[in-house]
Amino acid sequence: MGEILIGIALIIICIVIYSQSGDFPYFNEVHLNAGSFPKLIAVLLGILSLMLVISKAKELLSQKAEIAKLDLREYLRGVYKEHKLVFFTLISLFLYIFIMQFIGFVLTTIVFIITTGLIIGPKKKKNIFIISVVAVVITFSTYLFFENVLHVRFPSGLFF
Repeated sequence: MGEILIGIALIIICIVIYSQSGDFPYFNEVHLNAGSFPKLIAVLLGILSLMLVISKAKELLSQKAEIAKLDLREYLRGVYKEHKLVFFTLISLFLYIFIMQFIGFVLTTIVFIITTGLIIGPKKKKNIFIISVVAVVITFSTYLFFENVLHVRFPSGLFF
């Protein structure tokens, strides 16, 4: 059931990304614009998410008898226990998207990568340092590439 919900959430996100990527600026000398790559990724992710939803729905219908025997509270507890990391990651993703408008891309992305790395990965001290370095390098390289090469502006917020 969790995979179906995640697949549906990804389909909704893909629709939003596809519809919003048409607002990027067009360059006259290039056939592809800044919105072409996000549209392509959104379509591919949408197709894969739809395939996930269909396959898991078929699997869920075949296991319908087992689910009917379980109490709803027990079933939801099992789904939460099995997909706890996915739920925390989704919550942090939605917070990242919401907070980015106010704080800006650079700081929010660094915090998001570090938080997600700590939620998913091991919690050794040396890994926190490595996650932090990777977050800073990835964020600044992405920011500089998109700002200077592709001329795509990121939300600035309070910082940057």
